[in-house]
Formats: sequence, C-alpha cells, structure tokens
Amino acid sequence: MIRLIRRLSVPATESHLGLGLGVAAVAMALMLWAIIWQSNVIAYQRDLIHWMWSARFGG
Repeated sequence: MIRLIRRLSVPATESHLGLGLGVAAVAMALMLWAIIWQSNVIAYQRDLIHWMWSARFGG
C-alpha cells in the first residue's frame, strides 16, 4: 500500500493522462446510454399506467 501511495506522488505521464481520459469518456458514454435507456423504460411504464387507468375508469 505504501508503494502505491509513493507511486501516485509521481506526476502522471502524458500517455497515462490520455488513457485515463479515454477510460473516463467511455464510462461517461455508458452512463449516458443507461440514463437514456432508463428514461425510455419510465416513459413506457407511464404510458402503460395511463392506458390501464383510463381503461379501468373510462376516463
């Protein structure tokens, strides 16, 4: 653990920064896709509940 802490005190090289930014960009893209997918699921459920409510109470 101490070796890891000492290694982190050394400034990152440009290639490490590029790799870190690339991984972060991919992670952000995956999270954005998950949020968009989840919003579509919620919209579908909302429409289904509205349809069921109107079919049951005629309104």
